[in-house]
Amino acid sequence: MKILHLLSNWKWTERSELVIDLAMAQAGLGQQVWLVCGQAPPDSEPGTDVLFHARGKGMENVAAWPEMTKHTRFTLVSRGSGRIRKMIDRVKPDVIHCHMRNAHLLAGLGRGKNSEALLIRSAYDPERLGGDLRSQWCYRHFTRGLIVVTEKVRQSAISRSFAPERVIVIQPGIDLERFSPSRDLSGRTDFGPLQGCFVAGVVSRIRPERRLDIPLGALQRLRDAYPGLRLLLVGRGRFGAVERVIEKPAAGLGIQDKVVLAGYCGGDDLVAAFRHMQVLLYPMPGTDRTCRTVREAMAAGVPVIAADMGYLPELVRDGRNGYLVQQSAEGFAAALKGLMDSPDTLEHFSRQALASARERFEWKSLAEQTLKFYERVGATP
Repeated sequence: MKILHLLSNWKWTERSELVIDLAMAQAGLGQQVWLVCGQAPPDSEPGTDVLFHARGKGMENVAAWPEMTKHTRFTLVSRGSGRIRKMIDRVKPDVIHCHMRNAHLLAGLGRGKNSEALLIRSAYDPERLGGDLRSQWCYRHFTRGLIVVTEKVRQSAISRSFAPERVIVIQPGIDLERFSPSRDLSGRTDFGPLQGCFVAGVVSRIRPERRLDIPLGALQRLRDAYPGLRLLLVGRGRFGAVERVIEKPAAGLGIQDKVVLAGYCGGDDLVAAFRHMQVLLYPMPGTDRTCRTVREAMAAGVPVIAADMGYLPELVRDGRNGYLVQQSAEGFAAALKGLMDSPDTLEHFSRQALASARERFEWKSLAEQTLKFYERVGATP
């Protein structure tokens, strides 16, 4: 099968990585796969673009176009759809798999009426299907099959006149080998004097709206009863954000000596950070509504205490591989105390988190599901 993936973004984000990993898994199953992504602007920071990382992962048939922008620029629509039309004529794909709205629009216009390629769209919002006029038009006129991440969105699509057999739920995956607890990471980052401590981790952009006051408040509530408790914070923010959002509030709560700031961790440094954690605290989803950080923690065998909201109940099975709690310092503190008081429960949650990740997030299995969906949609009149 020939598959052309279109990603209207140049930045290496959580969604970009999903697309590359799916395409690579499909290629690993013997499919012919191409990818067109956005082209990084000249002033972008080196190593932050999709093309760089796709090639670093070993993807061969990948190209970056300036027309493949995240937001539609009507001055580029005609040129972009024309380039796609020429690529379709050259490659003759069986499937055109679109990721993000502008890719969907350009693919629909570029495909034309003569190509027999199936036009598939992946929608990554776990709460809703895009309701703007452009998205509705593309779904109605340009979409043969739709891949979503929750049953809630699937039902929403069906209510909008999608045939049930043309919509499927496939959860996003994770590179399980990369995060495996058994992989050798000798020589990686040392995060300070954490030996013998109970480490609760947070992986997040440092911004006020990410509710990092919640893990800080939970730490303050447990500080006296559990002197060995530490908070390992992985992430960065804009200028001054660390001081405003973390350092000053922590000093005001009297816990500044119990907060370890790891900064941004990429590659195996992120994996090493998870190795230092007994539990991940996740107060709210960020811009990635599929909560990649939670899936990474589970793949590392780290149980999660998360707010009971959004996509999180799809990932965290309350009382089985972690806890779902109220979005408050009190709720997180109570769940954290329970795990510190019960090492057996913590160990059980860790095993269950890892088992769940291996069962649900393995890319080969998810790629196989996607290929079967292509075939099913192609066989549907």
